[in-house]
Amino acid sequence: MASSVLRRLYSKSPCCSMVSSFLNCSRSPTALLTALPPHCKFSQDSKDTTTTTTEDTAKLSLNLEGKTIQELLDDAVTEKSEGPKEKDLTEQKKRVRKDPRKSTVFLFPGQGAQFVGMARSLLDYPHVEDIFTRARDILGYDILQLCLNGPQEELNKTVHCQPAVFLTSLAAVERLREDNPLAMETCVAAAGFSVGEYAALVFSGAISFEEALYVVKERAAAMQRASEEVPSGMLSVLGRPQTRFPQLCHDARIYCKEVHNMEDPVCSIANYLYPQARVIGGNKECLAYIRKYGKEYGLVRMKPVPVSGAFHTSLMESAQDATHKALQEVDIEVPVINVHSNVDTASYQNPQQMRRLLTKQVTSPVKWEQLMHTLYERPQGRGFPDTFEVGPGSQLGAVLSRCNMKARQEYRKVSCGEEDDNTSSVQATAND
Repeated sequence: MASSVLRRLYSKSPCCSMVSSFLNCSRSPTALLTALPPHCKFSQDSKDTTTTTTEDTAKLSLNLEGKTIQELLDDAVTEKSEGPKEKDLTEQKKRVRKDPRKSTVFLFPGQGAQFVGMARSLLDYPHVEDIFTRARDILGYDILQLCLNGPQEELNKTVHCQPAVFLTSLAAVERLREDNPLAMETCVAAAGFSVGEYAALVFSGAISFEEALYVVKERAAAMQRASEEVPSGMLSVLGRPQTRFPQLCHDARIYCKEVHNMEDPVCSIANYLYPQARVIGGNKECLAYIRKYGKEYGLVRMKPVPVSGAFHTSLMESAQDATHKALQEVDIEVPVINVHSNVDTASYQNPQQMRRLLTKQVTSPVKWEQLMHTLYERPQGRGFPDTFEVGPGSQLGAVLSRCNMKARQEYRKVSCGEEDDNTSSVQATAND
């Protein structure tokens, strides 16, 4: 089990006193909240947290306050979310209603948000240097220097940018913890765009920092390899209300079979961004068809996404297998706040479901538009929570403005560097 290996490896690290105390404590939601600052598994002090007082229990009850998320929209779900199988979630998390105007939601970005210089403004905050020092031991190279100094070409490689965005997002959590502790204490839900989901799960207490980074490392390397096996890519497109995206993908596949004699071409929707905005992934020949004939289907904009392969399509099946294997080797617990899946937009309920959906995510479309509806759909007159984009870039805020303008009015950005405000193009969210 990788978890045992990680325990042995990081118990000897000079900067892992916070890690070792976590690895020796109970993994229940109650223990998490008494062992850690709100939700996050990588920034606790070494101290005994095996007992709780009545006062601690009362505080725990307050920290676990949340609200019921509305039923999923019918068109947002690919399959029903698997319910708790080990223990009823209601027995693990006692939730009561909370005024949504006094709660927060955290959104974590994915690949495409990276830029040279990110994390520079975070280094003076507590625990941030520890995050990157421990990451260097796991990854085998100095990723902080890559984040700070580039070159951009190396940072953009899937094998580098996925862990880089993951780490910078968690470093941004430490900035928010210092600058706005109330936002941490009142967080009731989180979501991450593709690899950003792993940062959300670390923040929620579902998986440890080291083990999540181990999975991200294996996932990124496998996706890099899969990208090199077949010439493929992704295309960001904007259509009209009448645009039939599935028909466009179908016709592109037929064209490649007939014209290029391809046996099994791949062309499918990889990301749902906002109304009429999609990212299509597939073989290069399929994308060439879309660029040539897209206007005939009602497309008004087509732009290549600067990534190495067709992520979130069936061309990533080999990477899916590697991700599944890595997820079987780490410990996962029920998060102490709602964390929503990219696959079906529902909140995670148990470790078995989390492993299944995180594995499936590699070859399934990111349903971000539908996830935004799940998080923010509410009766008229009901307030919206404060939303924080925690990580490099501000792409998710740009997408939110196109999905729900009222929710966007309560949006905040946790800056990670001087160039953060220059990465707000929606296209960049079409990522890993």
